[in-house]
Amino acid sequence: MKIVLNTLPRGKSEQIFDSVAQLQQDKSIEWKPLQFELKLGIDRQGQNFYLHGNISCTGLFICESGMEEFEDTLKSEIKVMLTFDSKYLESYEGDEMFHVPAHQAEYDLYPLVHDAVLLAIPISHRCGTDCKAGEELQKIIKPREKPDERWAKLKDLFNE
Repeated sequence: MKIVLNTLPRGKSEQIFDSVAQLQQDKSIEWKPLQFELKLGIDRQGQNFYLHGNISCTGLFICESGMEEFEDTLKSEIKVMLTFDSKYLESYEGDEMFHVPAHQAEYDLYPLVHDAVLLAIPISHRCGTDCKAGEELQKIIKPREKPDERWAKLKDLFNE
């Protein structure tokens, strides 16, 4: 997922990346990516490149509640400024800015995309609010015997 900076036209342009291969080969991803699309808007102004990308990534995940596989689509965005001129490092007030050495013609977007996709995964990732497999699993793992009565008051400790 590389863009060739010195070939980009001045002003605004757009590129679309839709290959899921790099995500599928990434060993750090614990789910199976199925589809990927990055719509990248580029605004080149002299030595500066303002990138704004919308990411959509569909994959197969394991439901945390029912432990079964389900398909979900993650959505994220990236906003980055790339510059050949280091004087902009101090004055730019955007989210992320990267200095690109003058001799470097290509910029690899994959690390940005990787982080954006992983951060889009919910903390509690479930197939839905009414996960039947999760309810069945909870029935199986609940203890059959009654808890010790001496601990009964502790169960309501945080219910206020």
